[in-house]
Amino acid sequence: MTSDPRLPVLLAVLGAITTALAVGWWWLIFGTVVESGYVTHAQAATCLAGTSDLCNLAQALCTNNHLFGIRWYAPEALWTGAALLATALVILTFRADARAIHQPSSTEVEP
Repeated sequence: MTSDPRLPVLLAVLGAITTALAVGWWWLIFGTVVESGYVTHAQAATCLAGTSDLCNLAQALCTNNHLFGIRWYAPEALWTGAALLATALVILTFRADARAIHQPSSTEVEP
Protein backbone atom coordinates (compact mmCIF):
# COMPACT_ATOMS: atom_id res chain seq x y z
CA MET A 1 0.00 0.00 0.00
CA THR A 2 1.39 3.33 -0.97
CA SER A 3 -1.21 5.60 0.60
CA ASP A 4 -0.32 8.29 3.08
CA PRO A 5 0.50 6.80 6.51
CA ARG A 6 -1.43 9.64 8.15
CA LEU A 7 -4.71 8.72 6.41
CA PRO A 8 -6.02 6.35 9.12
CA VAL A 9 -5.14 8.88 11.81
CA LEU A 10 -6.96 11.63 9.94
CA LEU A 11 -9.99 9.39 9.39
CA ALA A 12 -10.01 8.34 13.04
CA VAL A 13 -9.81 11.95 14.24
CA LEU A 14 -12.57 13.05 11.86
CA GLY A 15 -14.67 10.04 12.90
CA ALA A 16 -14.21 10.75 16.59
CA ILE A 17 -15.09 14.42 16.15
CA THR A 18 -18.13 13.60 14.01
CA THR A 19 -19.32 10.99 16.50
CA ALA A 20 -18.84 13.34 19.45
CA LEU A 21 -20.71 16.12 17.65
CA ALA A 22 -23.52 13.71 16.77
CA VAL A 23 -23.87 12.59 20.40
CA GLY A 24 -23.83 16.22 21.54
CA TRP A 25 -26.44 17.16 18.95
CA TRP A 26 -28.59 14.19 19.99
CA TRP A 27 -28.34 15.16 23.66
CA LEU A 28 -29.18 18.76 22.86
CA ILE A 29 -32.47 17.60 21.35
CA PHE A 30 -33.39 14.59 23.44
CA GLY A 31 -31.87 15.73 26.73
CA THR A 32 -34.58 18.33 27.23
CA VAL A 33 -37.28 15.79 26.39
CA VAL A 34 -35.80 13.25 28.84
CA GLU A 35 -35.47 15.89 31.56
CA SER A 36 -39.12 16.83 31.02
CA GLY A 37 -40.09 13.20 31.59
CA TYR A 38 -41.65 12.58 28.17
CA VAL A 39 -39.30 9.68 27.34
CA THR A 40 -36.77 7.64 29.28
CA HIS A 41 -33.03 7.58 28.64
CA ALA A 42 -33.37 4.11 27.07
CA GLN A 43 -36.11 5.27 24.72
CA ALA A 44 -34.12 8.35 23.73
CA ALA A 45 -30.99 6.22 23.20
CA THR A 46 -32.71 4.35 20.37
CA CYS A 47 -33.02 7.68 18.56
CA LEU A 48 -29.25 8.11 18.53
CA ALA A 49 -28.84 5.64 15.65
CA GLY A 50 -32.25 5.64 14.00
CA THR A 51 -35.68 7.15 13.74
CA SER A 52 -39.06 5.91 14.80
CA ASP A 53 -42.46 7.36 15.60
CA LEU A 54 -41.33 7.79 19.21
CA CYS A 55 -38.23 9.69 18.06
CA ASN A 56 -40.31 11.94 15.82
CA LEU A 57 -42.71 12.62 18.69
CA ALA A 58 -39.84 13.37 21.07
CA GLN A 59 -38.32 15.78 18.57
CA ALA A 60 -41.69 17.50 18.21
CA LEU A 61 -41.75 17.93 22.00
CA CYS A 62 -38.30 19.54 22.01
CA THR A 63 -38.44 23.22 22.86
CA ASN A 64 -36.23 26.01 21.55
CA ASN A 65 -35.02 26.99 25.01
CA HIS A 66 -31.39 26.04 24.35
CA LEU A 67 -28.55 28.04 22.87
CA PHE A 68 -28.81 26.93 19.25
CA GLY A 69 -32.60 26.65 18.79
CA ILE A 70 -32.27 23.32 16.96
CA ARG A 71 -35.36 21.09 17.14
CA TRP A 72 -34.36 18.03 15.10
CA TYR A 73 -31.59 15.42 15.03
CA ALA A 74 -30.25 13.36 12.11
CA PRO A 75 -28.95 9.89 13.06
CA GLU A 76 -26.94 9.89 9.83
CA ALA A 77 -24.40 12.05 11.65
CA LEU A 78 -23.64 9.20 14.05
CA TRP A 79 -23.42 6.70 11.20
CA THR A 80 -21.03 8.98 9.32
CA GLY A 81 -18.72 9.15 12.35
CA ALA A 82 -18.92 5.38 12.79
CA ALA A 83 -18.13 4.82 9.10
CA LEU A 84 -15.06 7.06 9.31
CA LEU A 85 -13.83 5.20 12.40
CA ALA A 86 -14.46 1.82 10.78
CA THR A 87 -12.61 2.88 7.62
CA ALA A 88 -9.60 3.93 9.68
CA LEU A 89 -9.64 0.56 11.44
CA VAL A 90 -9.88 -1.36 8.15
CA ILE A 91 -6.95 0.56 6.65
CA LEU A 92 -4.83 -0.10 9.75
CA THR A 93 -5.75 -3.79 9.66
CA PHE A 94 -4.80 -4.14 5.99
CA ARG A 95 -1.53 -2.33 6.57
CA ALA A 96 -0.67 -4.59 9.50
CA ASP A 97 -1.47 -7.66 7.40
CA ALA A 98 0.63 -6.34 4.51
CA ARG A 99 3.58 -5.72 6.83
CA ALA A 100 3.31 -9.21 8.29
CA ILE A 101 3.27 -10.78 4.82
CA HIS A 102 6.22 -8.78 3.50
CA GLN A 103 8.50 -9.25 6.50
CA PRO A 104 11.18 -11.83 5.84
CA SER A 105 11.12 -14.73 8.20
CA SER A 106 14.41 -15.91 9.54
CA THR A 107 14.99 -19.63 9.59
CA GLU A 108 18.59 -19.42 10.73
CA VAL A 109 19.38 -20.26 14.30
CA GLU A 110 22.08 -18.25 15.97
CA PRO A 111 24.76 -20.20 17.83
